[in-house]
Amino acid sequence: MKIKLNQLDILLEVAAQGSIGKAAKALHLTQPAISKTIQEMEAEIGMPILQRSSRGVTLNEYGQVLLRHARDIDRSLHQARDEIDNLLGKAMRQLRVGFTSAASYGPFTHTLIQFQARFPGVKLIVMEGRPQQIHDALENQRLDIAVITSASNAVQNGMYHETLYALSNTIIAGNQHPVTHTTSLKNLMDYPWLDWDEPGEHSILGQVFRRYNLPLPQNIIHCSSPWIMARMMEQTNMVSMWTSVRLRFPGYSSNLRPLVLREVLPASNISILCPNIGRLSSAGHTFMEMLRINTRDWLQDSDALEMVVRV
Repeated sequence: MKIKLNQLDILLEVAAQGSIGKAAKALHLTQPAISKTIQEMEAEIGMPILQRSSRGVTLNEYGQVLLRHARDIDRSLHQARDEIDNLLGKAMRQLRVGFTSAASYGPFTHTLIQFQARFPGVKLIVMEGRPQQIHDALENQRLDIAVITSASNAVQNGMYHETLYALSNTIIAGNQHPVTHTTSLKNLMDYPWLDWDEPGEHSILGQVFRRYNLPLPQNIIHCSSPWIMARMMEQTNMVSMWTSVRLRFPGYSSNLRPLVLREVLPASNISILCPNIGRLSSAGHTFMEMLRINTRDWLQDSDALEMVVRV
């Protein structure tokens, strides 16, 4: 019988929640994905494992057998991870964290400081980059975990993905920019633009223009440095799309301003990304939990209320 570990994880959650919908929410998956996994396990053992009713789902006698062994396997894997962590000193030795600049505002930086103070023996390696760079580093095992900015419809290619909050986006220009009234993307197309990412599917700006059936502006400079972008907008009529936290960074708000746009810009999610949550070290799990708590507290502040999109 060939049943994968991630399938057993889903079985455990469905049994615990008594609902495919609740299990999907807890695992940050879709209900169709959960249902497909259940069907794959049923096909593998040749018998149904769920009983459905108006109150949810329960495991039948075949499902209960599978559940009992799934719990044994899960317990053994946790013990194995703890033993290996202790053997290698991985549990409290090193943690490699990636982030995008917009994700660094608020709870992320506070979590880094708090984690280092609590675990001074852990070597923290923190790397900033654009979302695709961070994603590649996770896939190539150069990072353990990341907190990144992504479009709401971004696909994470099977990685563990947990959205913390969403930030609004706005079009930014220098204080001297000639547009002072409510405008539209179409009216801004003749101005030079600054985009964070190279042309392609990962460009959030490209996604926005496609959303409103507009071609990309002819004059676009691609730059990943917010400091360089800010200096260029201060001295020219260039415009760019930034998340709402950008003007909170020191040195930006005095010389830049948001333009009022007729169109509604999509939000950018700030999310935790991890290649395999089951193989994350104890240090990684601890960092994630601290970040969740700090995010929850930060979202109650008036500072966050002005920038966060409620979904």
